Amino acid sequence: MGNKLKIALTFSGGGYRAATFHLGALSYLHTIKTGESTLLENVVALSTISGGTITGLRYMLGLTRGEPVNEIFSDLYHFFTQIDLATVAMDNLSEYGEEQCASLIRTMADIYNTELFKGAVLGDLMDKINDIHIRHFAANATDFTNGLAFRFQATENTGTKPGTTSGYGIVGNNKIRIPREVARHIRLSEILACSSCFPSGFEPLVFPKDFVLGDSEEVKNYISKIEPFGIMDGGVVDNQGIEPIILAEERMARCAGSTDGKCLDLVIISDVASPYMNAYAPSAFCLPKSIGNLSLKKLSGRLWIAGIVSTGIVAASYIFTSFSFLSGFLTALWVLLVGIFITYTVLKKKLIRIAKTTVIQDSIPSVLNLRFKDIATLAANRLSSVLLLVSSVFMKHLRRMGYRSVYQDDTWYNRTMMNGVYELRPGESWISKLKYGQLPEYLRPGDAIQQNSQKAASMGTTLWFTQQEKETGMPDALIAAGQYTICWNLLEYIEDIKKDPTNTNEHHQQIMACEEQLRKDWEEFQQNPLCKLDEWKK
Repeated sequence: MGNKLKIALTFSGGGYRAATFHLGALSYLHTIKTGESTLLENVVALSTISGGTITGLRYMLGLTRGEPVNEIFSDLYHFFTQIDLATVAMDNLSEYGEEQCASLIRTMADIYNTELFKGAVLGDLMDKINDIHIRHFAANATDFTNGLAFRFQATENTGTKPGTTSGYGIVGNNKIRIPREVARHIRLSEILACSSCFPSGFEPLVFPKDFVLGDSEEVKNYISKIEPFGIMDGGVVDNQGIEPIILAEERMARCAGSTDGKCLDLVIISDVASPYMNAYAPSAFCLPKSIGNLSLKKLSGRLWIAGIVSTGIVAASYIFTSFSFLSGFLTALWVLLVGIFITYTVLKKKLIRIAKTTVIQDSIPSVLNLRFKDIATLAANRLSSVLLLVSSVFMKHLRRMGYRSVYQDDTWYNRTMMNGVYELRPGESWISKLKYGQLPEYLRPGDAIQQNSQKAASMGTTLWFTQQEKETGMPDALIAAGQYTICWNLLEYIEDIKKDPTNTNEHHQQIMACEEQLRKDWEEFQQNPLCKLDEWKK
């Protein structure tokens, strides 16, 4: 790798919001020169999660195939804006044969294979990893057998003994490992599917059943010996992708024989996750009074009354009108009512039988007296709190733990930088930094940048852009946000190093030397946040 500036990048999860924001950051690093190379060409390690894997994996493939960088960016932009992923997936999902079980995530993997990766496999990255500037790559998922991170890695061999393979980043984890000779056959589309199949939206992929691995001897021998296991979204255990970079640093340090200091000069954590969350609010389930105030006990009584009354009416219709249309219609309604009553009675008896085996067995009469609006409210509160727990509380906690692993480690001091989609919105921490002199006035984001950041951060976590989002310029807003936000963060990083150069070295002078370019670009972004888009997009 030589004695040069070494940067690591992490691309967080977050669907297309993440994929396009990270594309913006990636494309901007490509424009900043440091000596004879760009900042992007000094990136030696890349870790991606979920939506971030779309951009990172396609960039890696383009590098190994020798594609011009701007063509890689253009191809990604075309994929994001021209391929209607949701529609194609639904159309393909309906074409499963009678002997097949439909799988949305397998369908998505096939689309990725056709539209984005053109049949490429992990071996394509492994074979060329020593020929490109990124020597340590990890696309991250979660092992749903052991609850551990599962990494699809293509890395250089940092082993200290010639001919050994122990210096490669593993494919899998410490519980389940896929040998390199087998892993090389995994399609990149399946790696992306594993990394991005978030819970509730998709089902896990099962290895090896849901993978197209070919029929080589090494694959057949390996498959015959393993138990199938599920793999799912990497954001479940690490949505920022920080740990694989720490592991890459450790491999690099062992190879270099370093016992102190860091091999990596700067880790840029590109992140579209927010530290904020909506507070829990109890549900007040609104049902019509006639239904909401009913209980199971009252409903039973009313069904009995309705049955007796309807039976009398039907009998009277036959007595007084013979076999008229009216009597036939009333009979049909009576049969329907009887069917409802029988179904209700059977279900009620089954529920009571189940309840007798649970902790509420002595409270069954009280439960039968609960009003439907109370039951609905109890159920809604439990559902909303579980969803909030999974989608926000767990994710925020994992995010904090990931950042602590570098920000509370003194050896990473002045070696880390976050690039967040929400940072330059109105009301964010840049205001207090300006107030207390922690940020120079020229880095105050203008109204145009603030509003574009607000727009970019507002997009939900989906693996597609809706037609309305495309028409209102959401893809461009996100890419632009990635560009000007990383420009802003690099300038802030330079300002911080000027004040306190602790734990920096001669390599950091290469970043410092970029200040003039960065300041010029920042002034352009202030005038037009989207000013850098037309350089490569189609």
